[in-house]
Amino acid sequence: MTRLLHDSRYEIKPGRKVVLDDYDPNDTSGFEGKDQDQDEKEESKKLNEKLRQLQEKLYAEHKKKVLVVFQAMDTGGKDGVIHRVFQGVNPQGVRVAHFGVPTPEEKTMTRYH
Repeated sequence: MTRLLHDSRYEIKPGRKVVLDDYDPNDTSGFEGKDQDQDEKEESKKLNEKLRQLQEKLYAEHKKKVLVVFQAMDTGGKDGVIHRVFQGVNPQGVRVAHFGVPTPEEKTMTRYH
């Protein structure tokens, strides 16, 4: 199983509005979960190393940041995914924020239905 380390379908160009409806919430990019085969494990290691290198560059430049959004129902495995995705990067350069249920005001401002 061969994947590209950079997949432009997830890149948001400067000035482009993010429309979540443009992204399939079921997309796994070929990674099917905990029961990874050896190829998937090797690809994960490569991606972790690439992420570590990119973090160093971004931190050194002090110009850009990366926003990663994980969305799932409660007990959907978000914490485990965060742990696996950011394994090997400097934890001082990572901030994790948890968001709760939208307030009534937030629901009227965005589409949740």
